[in-house]
Amino acid sequence: MVRYLAGEELVSALAEAPEGSLDFVVLVTGTDTTERWVSCADAAARALREGGLLFVQGVPENLPDLGVHLDGRLRFKYWIAVESALRLGSRLPSVHAALLMFAKGETFQISRVRFPHRYCRACGKPLRDWGGKSHLMHPEGVAISDVWKDLPPGNNYTGLSAPVLETLLRMVSPTGRPEDAAALEGMIGPAERLARPGEARTAEGPVRYRMAPLPGLLSPRSTGFILPENNLPVNTVIQGDILEVLRTFPDESVDLVFADPPYNLDKAYTTYDDEKDREVYLEWCNAWLDEYVRILKPTGSLYVLNLPRWGMYHAAYLNRRLYFQNWIVWDALSEPRGKVMPAHYALLFYTKHPTDFTFNYEDVGEIDARFYCLRSSCIRWRKARGDDQKEPLTDIWWDVHRIKHRRHRDYHPCQLPDALMERIIRLSTNPGDIVLDGLAGTGTTAVVAARLGRRYIAIDIDPTYVAITREKLAQVEVWGDVYRPPVPRPRPRYNKKALQLELREIARQLGRLPTPDDVRQMSRYGLEPFLEAFPTWGKALKAAKLLGVENDADAS
Repeated sequence: MVRYLAGEELVSALAEAPEGSLDFVVLVTGTDTTERWVSCADAAARALREGGLLFVQGVPENLPDLGVHLDGRLRFKYWIAVESALRLGSRLPSVHAALLMFAKGETFQISRVRFPHRYCRACGKPLRDWGGKSHLMHPEGVAISDVWKDLPPGNNYTGLSAPVLETLLRMVSPTGRPEDAAALEGMIGPAERLARPGEARTAEGPVRYRMAPLPGLLSPRSTGFILPENNLPVNTVIQGDILEVLRTFPDESVDLVFADPPYNLDKAYTTYDDEKDREVYLEWCNAWLDEYVRILKPTGSLYVLNLPRWGMYHAAYLNRRLYFQNWIVWDALSEPRGKVMPAHYALLFYTKHPTDFTFNYEDVGEIDARFYCLRSSCIRWRKARGDDQKEPLTDIWWDVHRIKHRRHRDYHPCQLPDALMERIIRLSTNPGDIVLDGLAGTGTTAVVAARLGRRYIAIDIDPTYVAITREKLAQVEVWGDVYRPPVPRPRPRYNKKALQLELREIARQLGRLPTPDDVRQMSRYGLEPFLEAFPTWGKALKAAKLLGVENDADAS
């Protein structure tokens, strides 16, 4: 049975619930600060069974502390960004309401939820992944990610709108139907913060949770590096350790500091260990964040990009040192996988002064409307005929996609697209300002800054990345941009679409998914093309699976 409980009733019910008795809990914290919810969240964690789920609603400026607290008790799964009614509380308009999902134990079950497919208003092609292959599109829609942009934009700041609550119930329901969640043991509340179906709510601007910087915390430290007094090595690429180099820089000397640190996912960097213990990783991040805060000018801005789990820790740390402006959501789906596809990258935006900082919203404040696709051919065609509607830029950035083509990629496992850095630099600097990236990788930040007439400082410990960055900057100085020769793509021997469609037809005839033996006997191509064209049998069967047939032999 699912119980909807008012505030004090919810607190008492969770405290009295037997340990391991609940399948799920939804806590609607509204715009409250962490202190009011720690004991309630702990009680919920205790009452969950193994595999149980805890959802925590709130606003990005307040939730990080509670998220960090729970990360030590449960398994963090997702920071779901829910696009909501526009609220004006920062210079960058916000539509980001947050919904954290934690699991108790290593395994859990949720139902796959789909949102309807959307199509480009100009060319009529699918918007998913800025394209997608139509023969692989599920007829019931696209699986949800951890960025929800397809629900009616209600008030999910002070409470939960009915569409969001219904989506949560669909996720926890064993059948995917919200009414069947009643078969589970769950608690949701406070009930007074829930919108009932058909009820309209006006989004209320939440109170900001900001703490003044702690005096004396960020004193400069001595180092073996020597710089001219009150001077900076601008327009320079420095090979060295981020902390050793930054400690030589004077206080309040840089206009914009940016970092895209390694995500601690054991990526293949050549000189950096990307698999540290959690505490070691966070101590290292906090050390260079301290230096960033120290060298930032009074009117300057700090941006840091990371996965949402680490973003919670960065935000909890920075909330006590700088002024929160936005938790920007970069909606950048990489590889579709799982019942909730990971697409959310956390881009934290902080400033040294609450209101007096450089911010050029008028330069980038309009973007192409979301009902257009991002195919270059469609963009050229529709704009040539005057079809060019706009919408305001908010703190959910869905229009900048990841680097997809080898031609635009350097030898680096996590290269950022130029368009992302261009937006950040245009927003928070003016021509001639100093932009610093202490974990520069192959130099995207420095290259974009140079193109935009800003001064740059790039630091990286890897000599290979430093060499690549210097070469790219030399090209920008001579030609105004980086030259990227075309990468020849060998023509595949077999048409993957034709192969997948034939597997779908074989599945239709068999009434189940075909095995390799079935294909050897029934395919006009034989089995070899399928084994050559697809890395796994499951990839080959992707179109056939859309029929909803089962495979008794579990060939996939």
